[in-house]
Amino acid sequence: MGAALSIVILFAISSTIVRVAAVFLEHTGISRDVARVQAMSALSGTGFTTSESELILQTPERRRILVILMITGSVGLASVVATVVVGAFGIKETASGLLFQLAAITTAIIFVRYVLFSSVVDKFICGMAHAWLVKYMAHVPFTVLYQLDADMVIAQHSLAKAPPSNNAKWPGDLTLIGVQSAFNAEIKPWDGTPLPEGSTMVLAGPRASHHEFAAAYGLTPDTGAH
Repeated sequence: MGAALSIVILFAISSTIVRVAAVFLEHTGISRDVARVQAMSALSGTGFTTSESELILQTPERRRILVILMITGSVGLASVVATVVVGAFGIKETASGLLFQLAAITTAIIFVRYVLFSSVVDKFICGMAHAWLVKYMAHVPFTVLYQLDADMVIAQHSLAKAPPSNNAKWPGDLTLIGVQSAFNAEIKPWDGTPLPEGSTMVLAGPRASHHEFAAAYGLTPDTGAH
């Protein structure tokens, strides 16, 4: 039972670390699924060598989060905490001891399943991520695909509404590379036809222009659950 308790606590701690880190990464402009996989990869030291991994390294705020995850994983912080917790409570083979361990295991499972992904915790983590990025970095409501130089980037914007077909009316100085319909994964030139919500645009230009465009037409990490 002691080993089972250690494993469950380790799982709960690791899940919490990945959950928090993934939300922080998502607030830098990474899609939710990619953020979760890359956070788990950095913490576990798996190191997936994919184009998504290259995307993670494009901005300094993402690299800082990954460094923290790598250090946390390399020192085995979750394992250390789980060992300390189990050691602090002690492992007793008495009836009361076994009941306590069973209650602890049940509590950890409930925490991961129903608390960690609840809307209340989601808002709390999102608030922390936003405050950290505002204080130390820049909140990025779009996905940076490639950084051309210190200011110019190619980025993907998820649209809450379609912009005017005439890009001269768009805020900022941006060049359209292509659009991706919500119903078609292929990136194509835009002919000005209406785009459904959830479609994306790939644009090139200064960061300030991307932020203006995202504020006017884009979805941000704060608009949905994580």
